[in-house]
Amino acid sequence: METYCLKLRLNGGFITSLQADTVFGGLCWLIRYREGIESLQLMLEDFRSGSPWFVLSNACPGDLLPKPLIKVNRFVPTTRDEQLKQAIEGKRLKKIEYLTREEFISLISGAGPVLEDREKPIRCISTLHNQISRICGSTADGGQLFEQTENYINQKDKNNQEQDYLSIYIKLREPGLRDWLLDQFCLLGQTGIGKRKSTGKGSFSVIEMEQCDLFENIKEPNGYLSLSNFVPAPGDPTEGHYRIFVKYGKLGEEYALTSYPFKHPLLMIQTGSVFFTKGEVRPFYGQMVENIAPTHPEVLQYALAFSVPVRLEGEN
Repeated sequence: METYCLKLRLNGGFITSLQADTVFGGLCWLIRYREGIESLQLMLEDFRSGSPWFVLSNACPGDLLPKPLIKVNRFVPTTRDEQLKQAIEGKRLKKIEYLTREEFISLISGAGPVLEDREKPIRCISTLHNQISRICGSTADGGQLFEQTENYINQKDKNNQEQDYLSIYIKLREPGLRDWLLDQFCLLGQTGIGKRKSTGKGSFSVIEMEQCDLFENIKEPNGYLSLSNFVPAPGDPTEGHYRIFVKYGKLGEEYALTSYPFKHPLLMIQTGSVFFTKGEVRPFYGQMVENIAPTHPEVLQYALAFSVPVRLEGEN
C-alpha cells in the first residue's frame, strides 16, 4: 500500500477531534449521498473482509506526530540527587504530546533522542452561548447559558514555523484511488466534520495530498506503532506498550435523529501505542467492529490501525 500525507487547513475551530473513525464516518455519509447506498455497501464489504480501500491515521497538527509509547533507556540512579533529576525529567517527558518528524523517526528507529519542550499545538477555548427561542426569536426568560469548548491550532510553534494545518496520513490499496479520495475530502471539507458542523465548525480546505515515504526506512523493525485508535483483531500481536480508552460514539446525519442515536461503548487502543511483531510488519492491523449501534445493526465502526514499523529494544 502506498502512503500519502493529506494536509488540511481548517476554516476556524473544531469541536470534535478528527480521529480516524470520525473522518471515516464523514466519508461514508458523503459517499452514500453522492454515489448511492450500493456503492457504499460495496466499499464497506471490502473493509469488512480485510481488504480496505484505504487506511487513515488520526489528524496530527502540522508536521508533528504523536509521541510513541516507547520506553527510553535511562541509567539506574545511585544517589538521591540522581533520583530527583530522573523524576523531574520523567514529569517533563510526560507532558510532551507531539514530536517533530526528526524526533519521531529517531525514536522509532531505536535511538534515544533528546525531546524538546514545546507549546501544545492545539488550544482549547471555552465560550459561553445563550440559547435562542425559535418562538419569540430572543432568549427565554431567565436565560439558558451553556458552555462550548472549541479547539484551535496554534498558528506557529516556538521556532516560528507555520503549523496552521492538520495532516492525515493515508495508505491506499491502489494508486488509482488517490484522485477519487482527494475529491471526497474536498467536498467533505465544505460540509465539515463533527459537532456543530452546521454552524461551520470542523470545515476545512485541502492544501495538498502528496506521496510520503517518511516511515519506509526503519532498519530491522520488530514491532509497529499505530497512528490511529484501533481495536485489535483476533491474531494481532498482544505484547507491547499501550494505553486504552472507552469510545462513546454517536451516529451521524439522519441516523442522529432517531430515538436512540448512540453506539455501544467501545474499548480502543490509543494512538501512539506500540506492539512487538514477529516477521514483516503488515500495512494495517485491527478490524471493523460490527453490531456497534443497537438501532442500526448494519453500521460498522472503523477500528483499523495505521501501522508504522518501529525498532523496539529488548526483543529480537
